[in-house]
Parts: sequence; C-alpha cells; structure tokens
Amino acid sequence: MRATGLRLRFLFLLAVTLVAAACDRTPPGIVGSVINETPNESTPLVRMISFTTDEPALVTAEVSDGTRQRAVRTSEEPQTSHVIPIVGMHPSRSYTVTLALRDDAGNERGDAATVTFDSPALPEQFPPIQFVSSDPARMEPGLTLFSVFRWLPNRPSNDGLLVAVDDQGEVVWYYRADHRISDARQTSRGTLLYQFGRGAVELDALGNVIARWQATGLDDEVPDGAVPIETDTFHHEVFELPSGELVTLSTEVRSLDEYPTSETDPGAPRATANVVGDVILQFQRDGSISKTWKLLDILDPYRIGYKSLWDFFDRTDYRHVVGGTKNWSHTNAVIHDPSDDSLIVSVRHQDALVKIDRETGRLIWILGDPAGWNEPWQQHLLKPEGPVEWPYHTHAPMITPEGTLLVYDNGNYRAMPFTKPVEAADSHSRVVEYAIDEEAKTVRQVWIYGGPGSDMSFTVFVGDADWLPQTGNVLVTEGGHVVDEQGIPLDDSNEGRKWARIVEVTHTNSPEKVFELLVGGEEAPGWSVYRSERVERLY
Repeated sequence: MRATGLRLRFLFLLAVTLVAAACDRTPPGIVGSVINETPNESTPLVRMISFTTDEPALVTAEVSDGTRQRAVRTSEEPQTSHVIPIVGMHPSRSYTVTLALRDDAGNERGDAATVTFDSPALPEQFPPIQFVSSDPARMEPGLTLFSVFRWLPNRPSNDGLLVAVDDQGEVVWYYRADHRISDARQTSRGTLLYQFGRGAVELDALGNVIARWQATGLDDEVPDGAVPIETDTFHHEVFELPSGELVTLSTEVRSLDEYPTSETDPGAPRATANVVGDVILQFQRDGSISKTWKLLDILDPYRIGYKSLWDFFDRTDYRHVVGGTKNWSHTNAVIHDPSDDSLIVSVRHQDALVKIDRETGRLIWILGDPAGWNEPWQQHLLKPEGPVEWPYHTHAPMITPEGTLLVYDNGNYRAMPFTKPVEAADSHSRVVEYAIDEEAKTVRQVWIYGGPGSDMSFTVFVGDADWLPQTGNVLVTEGGHVVDEQGIPLDDSNEGRKWARIVEVTHTNSPEKVFELLVGGEEAPGWSVYRSERVERLY
C-alpha cells in the first residue's frame, strides 16, 4: 500500500513539473520576415501570407477590414512552415491580418505579427453589378458564384470571368481568363470546374490550374499542360460523376438526304444537309473516352424546331464544312440522375427534355410539345396530367430533393414548325417544376416562377434555376436579356442591349424575392451571365 502511495505521489509531482515546465516555455515565434503577396494575377482578391516559426505551431489569422472580422485557421497539426490564403476580400479596402501562434502545450503568442495591405480596386472593364435587395435571414447562406461575359453586337468577347458576391451583392472574389467561361461549378473537393470553348478547366480558388482538357478532333494543337480528348468539341456543360469521371457535350456532323429547308413552309423542297448533332461524352481524367451517346441515333434527326436550320456552327467549329451546317439540336445541358443511373438532356432546338438510360442509351421519356414526333419516338412522350404549359428552348434542368424536375424555360417562339411563333415582345420566360410519373408516362406542372404578369420578362438565351438545399429557395439566373433602345425584348442575341438578373425566390405558391442582383445596364450593355450557383465558401 505504501509503495502504491509513493508511486502515485511521484506521478503527481512529475505531472506538476511537466506542466510547470510547459508553462515556462517561451511561446513560439516567427523566424525572419512574413511574406505577403498575391499568388496569381488571375485572382487579384486573394492574398497569400507565408512565414516560418521557430517551433511547430498552430496559427490563427484574424482578418479585419475595419468593419468585418473573421478568423482563418491554417493546418490541423502544428508545423513550422505556414501558408495562409486570405480568400473572400472586398475590393478597395484596407486589411489588417493579426497572426496568433500556439504550441502543442498551449503556450500562445496572440500578436506574433501584424500584416496590413490594401485590396485592389475592381478593373475599369469589370461588369457593372447593381445590388437591388436582399433578406439575408431568408436567403440560402453562402456566396453567389457566376460566370459572366460581354457580348456586344456582332463582337463577342474572348474574355471570361468567374465572379463571387456576398449577400449584399458585393464582389469578394473573381477569376479572369483569356477565354469565355460557360458552365462553372464547385466540385465536392471544393475546386472549381468550368467549360470553355473546346475545353474544360479545373482550378482552385487561389487561381491555380489543377487540370485542363482540350478537344482535338478539329484541331490537334494542345495547349501546354492540357490533356487531349479525341472529340470534335466541348460545349455548354461539364460535371463530375461520383466515379470521378467527367461528362460534357460534344458534336458531330452527318450528311442527311431529303432534309427540311424551311421552318415555316412544310411544302418547301427538301435537300441534302450537313446536320450537327450533339454527343454526350463521358471521359476519364487522363483523356480516355469511356462512353458516348449520340443524339442523332437516339432522337428523330428529321424532326426540326425553330432554329434547327440555323447556320450557327458555320462561324465557329465547322466553318470548314462545304455547304454549311444545320444546328439541329443545340443541346445545352446534361445532368446525371443517380436514382436510376440515367441522363436528362435539354435539347434546345427540339424544345424537349429527354431522359436516357446511361448504360444502354435507351430513350426513356420525352417531355415537350408533342408536335412533329413520329413513331417510334411518339410512344415515349409524357402526357400532361392537368394543366401543363410545355417548355420551349430550355436550359439547365435539375432534379430536386423531392424527385421533381426543375428547369429554366426560356420560352423562345412557344411554338413548333410549322405554326406561327410568338414574338419576343409577347413571350415570357419562367422557371417551371414538373412531377413525372415514369410508369404512367405522365407529367404534372407543380410550381412556376415568372410568366405572364407584372414581372413578366423574356430571356432569349442562357438561363438557370437551382434548388437550394437548406432553405428550399430557388436561385434563378435570367442570363441573356436582349432589348432594343426602348427596352422591348428582341429574339436575336447578336442585336440590342444585353443584361442579366440573378434572383433568389422562395419556393411558395406566390414566390417572394429574397435576393436580387443586376449585371449590365444602359450605360454598359452587352453583359450576360451563363449560370449561377450558391456555394458555402470558396476555400
């Protein structure tokens, strides 16, 4: 018993001694200078602070612009080499970063160093962003991330921007590229993945390019660091499957005999045509193609919608094709439905949303105006259950947590050949939610935002609608408004004044706006927003 007591006393005294020794230790300090720099010219509102400590330490950075404060924690384990990214700064502000150090024994140095700097102003040619209103208590938390580009009449710009704003519409981050950016999204790893021209890029919020892929079917020149993909084009969409493989849209050209030559006259003579059809492409990160689904093999190649005979590709990817081309499908979105491993595709010039089995390529259903569909496609048409307004020239379908389908319905023409189209000035865009019963082959319209009314508007091109997971609100991107000098909508994206609106609305019978932002305006027209999404944070 006496020996046990002595042992316990010894252990207690040892512990007290060790604690006292730890408390007597000098807190960790910084060795040498603190480096404060912008890591990449492409992301000016990012700062990188780096330094070395004389012993392993944990670091906390207190960031303040005089109005807002936030703490940035670096690593989870003590170390001697420290790199602290400051992401999410407002432009034209004076910032102070106070560095605090703590060792593994709990010794702290609360003011190891103070770093001050001014964040840069936005460049002169930055798109004008007008904050209209917000209700942060009812908004989905996070930042609004969107791709924006300028497109003046007959002079599309090659510059591209990704922009993030806070709940007051203030810019807190942007990335500038030398190419126009289309679809952009945050991956499950927190990186950013976007599609551009004939390629795709993955980067981090610091502006570091992680990976790049380039379609080489029409041009075998591969930029430095890019992975070649043997396909004609990339366009509109890129996303990552749970397996880590990627999906994008490509194209092919086929010569078809006896092709329609008019969208208004069913009796017009037919002729041979070079028809551009979209190809859904699944590929691995090393560039190898895993699977393709060709819409010319899945849908009726002779069915046309308004703009199916457009020579869009004659000025871009297929300018070398003798006799010109026809823009038959103009698919602008594809998404994966994990519930049954299928793909849902927005085929804009067919005015249809279609579902395809990913394994077999089998057509499951077609949602859209039934006009012009013959057998065997007719048997796949969804039949309306109750009042249903068909969507036209859609963008960006999304499966909601309730299993419904949310889509941005641009509403171009609101008719099929060979009936009279609705003029742009009289048309409307909207967000619409459909409930689909695949067994019964029926579709119900369950919710809409927009359409005829006091807030009616028409977006001739691009657009997006995202279900937001925490609030159930819907983030809407009216990305391509085009109007004349009197503000009347036009149906030609090469004309008029362009501007965009991003709005978050409640998912209620009478949707209420809780956030609204305008991009572009009378004094600086030409700006368009491809899509937007709400992200929790960038880094």
